[in-house]
Amino acid sequence: MNVIFLDIDGVLCTPFSARLSELFRLPLERQFFDPVGLYWLRWLTRRADARIVLSSSWRDALYMDDPLCRAMIGNLYERLARNRTPIYDVTPLLGSKGEEISAWLREHPCESYVALDDYDCFDNAPEVRAHWIPIPNSAGLRRREARAALRMALSAEKKGG
Repeated sequence: MNVIFLDIDGVLCTPFSARLSELFRLPLERQFFDPVGLYWLRWLTRRADARIVLSSSWRDALYMDDPLCRAMIGNLYERLARNRTPIYDVTPLLGSKGEEISAWLREHPCESYVALDDYDCFDNAPEVRAHWIPIPNSAGLRRREARAALRMALSAEKKGG
């Protein structure tokens, strides 16, 4: 199995998607996600034959009682499913993203993985940092990052994980 650890803010929630949501006057619980980022995420998941594991702080909403948070995470799941990039799983809540991804990997061995994130939050997990694809938060996921992620995934697959 190949895995994409997906952050949302800065990757699919971008200034462009915020502007689209404003133009269409969408409430937070129905906001748009960056259509260009969604395209490249779909391209990457197909080419790498990968599953998406949510590593974003957005997954916190799964454990909240707040109706707005629940609606926002529901919108995310729905839009990613419509994009044909459904969320397969979520990382555990442990404190730091690097630790959370490492913990998920211990429980779910996979052939290769990449972490799409706009922020380097892997100080305490250098093994995860080696699989990090930095996403410019002003633009989100674009062609360059998607192609780098695919090269990394395919390279790791050839090496055996």
